[in-house]
Amino acid sequence: MKILSTVPEITFDDVLLLPEISDFTIDEEVENTSLRTKISRNITLDIPIVSSPMPGVTESEMAIAIAKQGGIGFIHHFQSLDRQLKEVSKVKKEKLKVAATVNEISTEGLVHIENLIKIGADMISIDTEHAFNIPTLKFIKKVRKRFPNIDLNAAVVVTKEGVEALCNIGVDSIRIGIGPGSHCTTRIVTGVGRPQLSAIHECFQEAKKHGVYLISEGGIRYSGDIPKALVFGASAVMIGGLFAGTDESPGELITKNDRKYKYSWGMCTDTASKQNYYHNLSKKQKILLKIKKFLKNITMPQTDLSENTQKKIFEEGVEGLVPYKGSVKNVLNELINGTRRSMWYLGANNINELRRKARVTIISPNTIYENNPRI
Repeated sequence: MKILSTVPEITFDDVLLLPEISDFTIDEEVENTSLRTKISRNITLDIPIVSSPMPGVTESEMAIAIAKQGGIGFIHHFQSLDRQLKEVSKVKKEKLKVAATVNEISTEGLVHIENLIKIGADMISIDTEHAFNIPTLKFIKKVRKRFPNIDLNAAVVVTKEGVEALCNIGVDSIRIGIGPGSHCTTRIVTGVGRPQLSAIHECFQEAKKHGVYLISEGGIRYSGDIPKALVFGASAVMIGGLFAGTDESPGELITKNDRKYKYSWGMCTDTASKQNYYHNLSKKQKILLKIKKFLKNITMPQTDLSENTQKKIFEEGVEGLVPYKGSVKNVLNELINGTRRSMWYLGANNINELRRKARVTIISPNTIYENNPRI
């Protein structure tokens, strides 16, 4: 065992940004602040926000909505390869940017990436729970060699060693974060992870040597968390939980006790695994499964998954009902406005200036109580 430091690491609630002198008024913050940011060598966004490839968050409808507001959506891989291609195509028909995640690190995965590129996917993200492992690194190296011109993203790592390994094989951007997401239980069930701001900060120090961009994945609860992530080195933040329950997220509205909800599930959950299994069934198998479900009044039981087809499911996430939030545009507006207001407080006209001007103070647990309204 090696203890790296006895100094506690930090996440969003552990810091505040100090105000600086500003040369424009609060009424001029929109015209005087730019949220434009690069997340790879060829992709520039108008806002530093991307949507998570959670199966309960980003399919074509969410990706279209996010892209229209200036961000980009990551279409999830918890579906059949053909269905993911169709979802990406729907976004490209609107002439909007879209990213697609790939989890199959095999020859089949290479073929699928080629098909995604053919239909116009702007970014390919090799999406594994731990990208700093030899099979994933070898696969990414193959992808870069075969498709030298694509914008290539990798997920996820939280250390400079992981960043260095990915940079050395040619990725354009890296997603940072293990365990901070609202639906994630990885830190609890495995004891593995890292406080998000410390992870971003260390990874940024390494990534900037290679000209590689970072996306902070998970942990955003408030608009004020976004400028903190940007200050510590992220070029954008990936959001999942805050977008769950919106009109554009997959799933139907559920009314319970006169309140509206949507069902939401994370990437490493039983539901996500079963959804992936279901979408890969043949049409005949799906029909038989629906008949069985109707006759028994059940919902995708374990018996529907044979020992030969069912992978061992070890959950690292949670699922459940989340309150209905209306259009994702409303959520985005709050996040964007809060970020712009932060830039006004710091007198920053753009994200680079925000990062350069920012002074960060570490706070006590009592300050967290003081931060919140108490009426």
